[in-house]
Amino acid sequence: MIPQKEKSIMKRYTKIYCSLLLIGLIGCDNVDFGETNVDPDAPTTVVSSGLLTNAEKTISSLVTDEIGDLYTQHISQITYTDGSRYVTQNWDSDYLYKGALTDLQTIINVNSDENMAVGQTVYGSNANQIAVARLIKAYIFQYMTDTWGMMPYSEALQGLDNPYPVFDTQEAIYDSLFTEIDEAIAQMDGGTGPVGDQLFGGDMERWKQFGNTMKLIMALRLSNVYPSPTGYAATKFKEAMSGAITSSDENILYPFLADDNNDNPWQDNFQTREDYAVSDVLIDRLIADSDPRLSVYAEYTRTSVSNGTPEYVGMPYGLPNSEILASDVSFISSNVIYNGEFPGMIYMYYQVAFSYAEAVELGWIAGSASDYYEAGITASFEYWGAEGLSEYLAAYPLSTDSATAMQQIAEEKWKALYLQGWESWMEWKRIGYPVLEPATMPLNGDDVPVRHGYDNDYPSNNTENYNAAVSAQGPDNLGTHVWWDTTHPITNQ
Repeated sequence: MIPQKEKSIMKRYTKIYCSLLLIGLIGCDNVDFGETNVDPDAPTTVVSSGLLTNAEKTISSLVTDEIGDLYTQHISQITYTDGSRYVTQNWDSDYLYKGALTDLQTIINVNSDENMAVGQTVYGSNANQIAVARLIKAYIFQYMTDTWGMMPYSEALQGLDNPYPVFDTQEAIYDSLFTEIDEAIAQMDGGTGPVGDQLFGGDMERWKQFGNTMKLIMALRLSNVYPSPTGYAATKFKEAMSGAITSSDENILYPFLADDNNDNPWQDNFQTREDYAVSDVLIDRLIADSDPRLSVYAEYTRTSVSNGTPEYVGMPYGLPNSEILASDVSFISSNVIYNGEFPGMIYMYYQVAFSYAEAVELGWIAGSASDYYEAGITASFEYWGAEGLSEYLAAYPLSTDSATAMQQIAEEKWKALYLQGWESWMEWKRIGYPVLEPATMPLNGDDVPVRHGYDNDYPSNNTENYNAAVSAQGPDNLGTHVWWDTTHPITNQ
């Protein structure tokens, strides 16, 4: 039984509840709460400039990501070596769809909507905003398909209208991206460039160079599947040449700032821990070649400086257990890891020059492969401020044998793409040089990764389309080659 005192309390609360309920029933239509639940700081219209800035910051994150540098063994971890040993098999891609790609699609949508477009002109001409958003979308999707292979693309970014998008083939994605780039460049209207553009400050001529340089790099990436001088890839490559960057003065860089909100991530890495050094693979190769870039890529070990015998020592790559001290190995250049304003390298002229050298060897374009090869080395030396260029060029002329020359081009490209992790990894996968040994006792697979496994959510959240992609492409692991990663027509790697 319920005690009398508790019954009294229950009656009292019941009366109060009923009174409140009655007031609510009678008075709801007459109460105006105004803007009680309206956030006065929330934007009521789309601010395209902010969305663009946010999307460009994703590019800055991609070009400074250290994972590709670990895969191509430019750097190695000192204490915690799991990353060097491929600890992660399934990599998140949802953040790209939900973040930058959604922002870019929003820019395209509002500037294409006749009811909203006029209000967006305060952020630049509608056509130019759309064009830039399309180019950055192409850049991010190219990175995604090169990393994972088949990906949601044609049905992506539709939200609840299509929560289960199909995975398009990499071939179809590339074909569509070429169209995106061409159409984006063609629709630039000579009007005001987009506000919020951190890369080029709204300079549309630079965006044209960005698009054409991207198209050129993409076209060469397809050389293994379309090697013919008159084929699909060669045609796209030649279409892009006249609009791509032409010198180191036109390098495409992300401009980091000293401010901690937008500084180079390498500086942040070294503010709290010292766990990255130049790998023994790269340092030993630079020493063997008497390559002057060693002095600008790396630092003397602190121990050797203290002992009065300065030397460069690479960190052994991918050790399962490391007891090596940070003071005993060579760090990345101080100008990178202690300089918040060191720019992110997106597209560099040396990559373009080496691409031309390869295109000559493939028979795609006329010209001297040797001249382009030397131009690539020269541009790398110039960018990093290395001395001894003429002696180095004299010591390593390009071979007249095509297979040997292609290996030289590939290995010089690998050296030049130092700290451009993803570009370095893609080019290494495609060409096959230098020959790299995997980490000791890998945690996933048994070789250097050539692909990332899909997001862990895909098998359960988009089961049917995920299974179809794996069935078509191959096992969802680090060892399944993406579509264009087949035998190179010259190196046979």
